[in-house]
Amino acid sequence: MSTSYLTDPDTHNIAPYSQFNNLTFDPPYVMFSANQKPDSQRKDTVRNAELTGKFCWNLATWDLREAVNISAQQVEYGVDEFERAGLEKEYSRALPGNPVPMVKNSPVKFECVYHTTLRLPAKPPMGTVDVVIGRVIAVHIRDDVLTDGKLDVSKTQPIARCGYFQYAVIRETFEMIIPELGMSLCQTIGSTGIIDGTSQLMRII
Repeated sequence: MSTSYLTDPDTHNIAPYSQFNNLTFDPPYVMFSANQKPDSQRKDTVRNAELTGKFCWNLATWDLREAVNISAQQVEYGVDEFERAGLEKEYSRALPGNPVPMVKNSPVKFECVYHTTLRLPAKPPMGTVDVVIGRVIAVHIRDDVLTDGKLDVSKTQPIARCGYFQYAVIRETFEMIIPELGMSLCQTIGSTGIIDGTSQLMRII
């Protein structure tokens, strides 16, 4: 789920994006891609991220699945989709200017500064896609999904869209470290932030 707000800070937009990925880690960048609407208009989240220069990402989980589905509906620009989906808000703490709403019950959240949009032309009306890239400046992780100080993915039970209207939920993971190279990579990746107060917010430096 990606979120943003409109030029009116009191009107909030949220939408799920199945094409989401991290791109690098030092500093961390993430991306999501948004196809055009059936009327060939660009998605609200894309417009808002470009206009405000920021957005937040919230992990979509099994417990949030119904709200995720509701937030996928096409509604008029300016409708508060948090309210439509029955989602409680909390707000960004590291982004400059007006705070950006986040999903309070999501166990993992990123605060992102907008970086750029790569627009890929395709067949109308919905084929053209905007690939939005943002730099992560803060990461929120709820304490109850940590194991030995690390994010435990199985505790978050994230959902993933697999194509069509089919989804999967992750309840089990396994570790497989690349011989020799793996440990040095783990040490490098694990040294790119500072903890602010508790394990719940990491500011990226």
